[in-house]
Amino acid sequence: MTGRFREIYADTGDGGVQLGAAADRWHLYEDHVHLSPHHTEGQLVRFDAELLPFVDNLNRGALVVVDMQNDFCAPGGWTDRSGLDYRACRAAIPGVRRAIEAARRHDMFVIWVYWHNRPDLRNLGAPTLFSFKHRRDQRGIGEELDNGSVLTAGSWGAETVDELKIHMRDDDIHVEKVRMSGFYGTHLDQVLRTQGVQTLFVCGVNADQCVSTTLEDAYFRDYNAVLIADATATSSPAYCKDAVVFNTKQCWGFVTTSDRFADPRPYRPRSGN
Repeated sequence: MTGRFREIYADTGDGGVQLGAAADRWHLYEDHVHLSPHHTEGQLVRFDAELLPFVDNLNRGALVVVDMQNDFCAPGGWTDRSGLDYRACRAAIPGVRRAIEAARRHDMFVIWVYWHNRPDLRNLGAPTLFSFKHRRDQRGIGEELDNGSVLTAGSWGAETVDELKIHMRDDDIHVEKVRMSGFYGTHLDQVLRTQGVQTLFVCGVNADQCVSTTLEDAYFRDYNAVLIADATATSSPAYCKDAVVFNTKQCWGFVTTSDRFADPRPYRPRSGN
């Protein structure tokens, strides 16, 4: 490795500038960002995205599907019983399905991240419990609804919606979480690092809560974070998702769509890359 690869903002020699150093470097050009100029194995492709298209190896990516569970997305679930718009969450299902199908074609891992709380709720502290129970008569995590206890391991509400459950495979990765972020207190980071995954294509619900915190934690850990916008939804007001989309493309990474994720273009490296 030459000294140039350790220099932040080094000239790449082919019209770009280096971001980062050594094995974690990116190359920034006028019309795209190359996320893996140092990886020569696998298929290099270019994804259309905002703020800029990006280039990466398909074998470094994984699809992360967040909280597509009955309690959020099904009639009779927690969101529905709370008087929120569960149909808004269901709007993510077609995009998630397209993203899963695309990830299979790309030979990427599909990672299912979801709430599976202990029945005794010993994994949850008061601040987290209060986030979802602001009134005495409001049903919180672990409390009983017609179809069982809210977001509790083994309950109907914690199961993946039927429309997506049929797309699960035995070799998919399942990550049970007990906070909004898919990283906090889970083995997600360890799995990604041991499998050589660096770029996360993230989708699911709720955009402004579990999806955004997972994206942020990925960004904080120097993963390449990509939001699949049309495969992401929320029962919150529309401006909440708008803020997540804005912050993702301005701060945390990139924003794309399920169609763009499904149809990247082959990339020919520039001379000097």
